[in-house]
Amino acid sequence: MGKQRRKFEVGFKQQIVNEVVLGALSLSAAARKYEISPSVITRWCEKSAHGALQAGPSAREKALERENRDLKEKLAELYLQVQALKKMEDYARRQKSADSCVITSQNLATSPRGAK
Repeated sequence: MGKQRRKFEVGFKQQIVNEVVLGALSLSAAARKYEISPSVITRWCEKSAHGALQAGPSAREKALERENRDLKEKLAELYLQVQALKKMEDYARRQKSADSCVITSQNLATSPRGAK
């Protein structure tokens, strides 16, 4: 197995980059002090100059975003179901109103009691 890679926090990277850029430490002095390769610090400086040295969303934020997306999808599904039920209720109300307003042979045939 190879050497295990170390992971550094974004704040730590920015601190080292600021020390090197502001001249508090030279590149080689910072590399010795923090026991990091000068090429890594150089890469961090380049990323910082381009604005790419930013903190990404944490695992908790990603989980919350995923949960939020799932809940929005469920809410949309429930909204569609409610709309469909309202349409069915309206249709049933119209059918009941249409069946009861005029006596036809069809209505009379479906009536439980006979005609008088």
